[in-house]
Amino acid sequence: MNENEKQTDVLNDINNQFKELIELIDKEQDSSFSIEYFDRLRNKKQNSKTKKKKWFIICLILLLSISIYFILLNDELSYNIYFTLLSFIRLILIRILPFWDWTTIYTSQCFLNNPFYNNSFELTECNKCINTTKIITQSNITFFNFTKNIYLNHLPVIVDDATESWPAIKELTVKKLFRLFTEDPVLSEYDLCSFETNVHGYNEPGGADKLFNNYLSGNRRPFMAQWNNCKREALRIIREYYSKPYFLPSSVGQTLTGNWFFISSGLNKETNHLHRIPLHNDWIWLAQIQGSSLIQLRPKHPCEKTCSTLKSIKLNHGDLLIYSHLYNGFYNPLNKETILLAQGVD
Repeated sequence: MNENEKQTDVLNDINNQFKELIELIDKEQDSSFSIEYFDRLRNKKQNSKTKKKKWFIICLILLLSISIYFILLNDELSYNIYFTLLSFIRLILIRILPFWDWTTIYTSQCFLNNPFYNNSFELTECNKCINTTKIITQSNITFFNFTKNIYLNHLPVIVDDATESWPAIKELTVKKLFRLFTEDPVLSEYDLCSFETNVHGYNEPGGADKLFNNYLSGNRRPFMAQWNNCKREALRIIREYYSKPYFLPSSVGQTLTGNWFFISSGLNKETNHLHRIPLHNDWIWLAQIQGSSLIQLRPKHPCEKTCSTLKSIKLNHGDLLIYSHLYNGFYNPLNKETILLAQGVD
């Protein structure tokens, strides 16, 4: 091979290499274009999904807003939802009770002690009772109507069908009640709290048992007596004879400090002297278990100058009167034998 042929081969080889390089560059450009195009499609698809997600969230918020608006327009529906939620929370609290005893917090007056807390109420609260001149009577009242018309306005009311399902109305008499406290293994074990009677010599330790036994043997008439069932074990037995009034919302609970009995026998004359109900809760109900009583509600300080005393009304057998902390309650027995049951509500 001569020199010219060798040069020609070299040039051909270089030319071939350039062609391969150009082909590689062309392929690389096509690949970059494809990748770029693919990235554009992917971004477009992601943007489309993001927009759909945003529209879904916006539509969901609008739907919830419209639903909440119509629920708020219907007061009864909103109350039902609210108290259903409270019931659900209550079930959760019952479930966690074995693992955490939250009852110590529930029974506390305040979660944190506040040295500036004042338990008295202000004069502005008296606006609730300025126009109240009598105690109304109602029946078949829903908890919604009770909350809206009575509870929020501090109106006292007699509900004449509140105790229809209570065993106490049909079963409890003074004799049955005293026999229960002397013979029941639980009730007879615990002393009564704040026991008082108008009979001299019985307001001392053991005086309640003495009065109960003398009455059952026929050796004691007439008398008046009152006491608080403050022991939890004893309270559990008494609550088998009555239940929470049906019109009270689930958010309103009966106090854990116990209930009160106001008993009389042989004192059936209507007199001007009224006996005070020694309860100081947000709300108090009085149920006439046996006989009838004369009830009077007097405005507390500082409402006595702006609100009226609600004159004595007759509480008949089976009636239940409920009133707020704006009033002090007073009673007087009207029959030979009466039982008045009282309970605080917070």
